[in-house]
Amino acid sequence: MTTTGGATGSGGASGSSGGSSSGGTVGSGGSSATGGSAGSGATGPCDIYQAANTPCGAAHSTVRALYASYTGPLYQVQRASDKSTRDILVGPGGYADTSVQDSFCSGTTCTIPLIYDQSPNGNHLRVTWFAYWLQSGGNPAAANAAKITVGGHPVYGIKSGTNVAYRTGVALAGTAAVNKGSATVSFSSPQTLPANTPLLFAANSKDCPANSWPNNCNFRAYFTAAAISAATTVTLTTSYTGTSSSSTAVWNQGTKGIATGDAAEAMYSVLDGKSYGQWCCFDYGNSELSGIDEGNATMEAISWAADTQFGQSGGGSGPWVGADLENGMYEGYENGSAKVASNTSVTGFPYVTAMLKGLSAKDCPTGLTSSGCFALKAGNATSGKLAFKFNADTMTYGARPPGYSPQKKEGAIILATGGDGSNTGTGIWFEGAMTMGAPPDATDDAVQANIVAAGYGH
Repeated sequence: MTTTGGATGSGGASGSSGGSSSGGTVGSGGSSATGGSAGSGATGPCDIYQAANTPCGAAHSTVRALYASYTGPLYQVQRASDKSTRDILVGPGGYADTSVQDSFCSGTTCTIPLIYDQSPNGNHLRVTWFAYWLQSGGNPAAANAAKITVGGHPVYGIKSGTNVAYRTGVALAGTAAVNKGSATVSFSSPQTLPANTPLLFAANSKDCPANSWPNNCNFRAYFTAAAISAATTVTLTTSYTGTSSSSTAVWNQGTKGIATGDAAEAMYSVLDGKSYGQWCCFDYGNSELSGIDEGNATMEAISWAADTQFGQSGGGSGPWVGADLENGMYEGYENGSAKVASNTSVTGFPYVTAMLKGLSAKDCPTGLTSSGCFALKAGNATSGKLAFKFNADTMTYGARPPGYSPQKKEGAIILATGGDGSNTGTGIWFEGAMTMGAPPDATDDAVQANIVAAGYGH
């Protein structure tokens, strides 16, 4: 099952899996550097997922192309001196052409305001404009803060920092008029939107101030009742209940090709194995549309931390690969406990592959259809194979914690924070993808081999 919206990007192969709705508004990109390759020719993780009939619904990287055929930009940099932007393209061998970044940013500083989705779905990651713990919005990562070598090429990652936060969604052109109690929205500029597009109104953020959650926060997504084409009005499925405004900014929070509800999915990330913290949250994955904690099971995202603040933990002192399922980063659940000693600490690896898979409850192994199930894996991104972290005892899926099945995923994508903007996590991220459906273990192994072959740290 997929949600609507998202900007359309160039590149990767289209995948078949379930019905998906038409895309939403396309955000403007920066100026592109000349050159770039006509695809790396090297098989990428998303080619492997495609062959397993679990295609990438989203594919993000500041390091390399995740499809052999991808020819578009990887990310965008913005320099402080004149606020101009430049897209960083795929260069020789399929790696980021960071010589363009180094030249463009020479003599000034740069940030990364946009990470492009390489899949056909256009689920680009932009700086979070509002979330419960980011009332004034997030910040872009420093463009040169995490320089490493991959496959002999200098590349950059996304390093946590003061309010560094990304999520899907794109601002619509112009403004809108909304009135409390009315389901009609009037736009200052014509809009083309699919039915069921989730919209967020900046004026509504006033209705969820600091310290208002959970009982006094009235910020949420509103959905379009029908498709519109070059129209200046749209009807919502429910009446607007927030602060009225004659001129509010509007965000289309739709995504495409990302699991919602209890649909199956998988995701991976490559992370710096030495950079982690003890607080929530450094995540990549499926999250709420609104940036507000909407309850247990409204998230399914990779968590990377040595965090025990919510009572969950793995074995040892961390860091662990866990699953942020909202209101908890779970290393698993067994014997009635969220303290899962068999999910051992991930130590001694310079770079880490983290993987999370979740099945629809009905498709879980025998004995787990009532609880629902998920699996966690980790490995050294520079050599060797993946290991099951949960369930490490059975080497397969394990039970979700009580109250987390069926899943209620909403299909937004986050990076570097929790779903509600929780912003005290620590980490460095280099690449990741999310799939439609959960692939078999052999596919996981093939993706790990591909990551190793990319040459992290070499």
